[in-house]
Amino acid sequence: MNVDMNTKIDGYKSLLALITVAQNVQFHRDATGQIESLVTQTSGIFPAFEAYRSDSVTLDAEFDRKRRSAETDELAFKDDIRDAITVQLISRIDFHARLPQNNVEKDAARVLQFIADGYRDAPHKSYQAETSYIRNMVAELRKNGAALNLFGLTPLIDRLDRENTEFETLYNIRTNAREAKRERGTLTQLVKKTNESFNVLCQIINGLSLMPLENVTKSELEQIASSLNAQIHQYEVNYRRHAGSGKKKEEEKEGE
Repeated sequence: MNVDMNTKIDGYKSLLALITVAQNVQFHRDATGQIESLVTQTSGIFPAFEAYRSDSVTLDAEFDRKRRSAETDELAFKDDIRDAITVQLISRIDFHARLPQNNVEKDAARVLQFIADGYRDAPHKSYQAETSYIRNMVAELRKNGAALNLFGLTPLIDRLDRENTEFETLYNIRTNAREAKRERGTLTQLVKKTNESFNVLCQIINGLSLMPLENVTKSELEQIASSLNAQIHQYEVNYRRHAGSGKKKEEEKEGE
């Protein structure tokens, strides 16, 4: 492609269809950064640029979120921890209930065991149900603080409460992120939407460049076209250089 800085913006449609999702994200990140300072609020392209920039920012954020996302594995790990503590706590209560002991210890162990009996299946509940089960069990057991202290169970109760709270926080973050993702659409849909808003911006610039304009406006459009054409050209060169490397398919699969 020959780069003529004073002609229309061209070549981007085929380019954006060829490059990977990650490269699309970077392309739009670069494009908005390059022309942001060149677009004035009084120009005819400002609304289109604002729409394009908004789409680009949304795409960028979603791409970064997906790359960082390890919430599911972390959630399962946190659930395993609270399951283990719950089982350990109930086992220790059962242990003290079986031991030969004085009347005070016997009564205290029976009270704790009676409470624990209602929550033995907590680790087998759904994530949300288990969170509620553990919260309620901890609250009931803490009403019998003297019994917990008698058997040295207070630190275990505190740890279970802490792990359960951390799990609930992580679960809510994951749920909110999933809901936000549904509202914004998938990463592939966001790429398509951003490409479309970029196309609208380019078509407006191309259309205005054919009209009689003030020198200031015409200079602004030429600078923007020059920047974008140079970027498109560079991305085409990079694509041809790496064509056939097999990276596109692999990266797109990762980004879906």
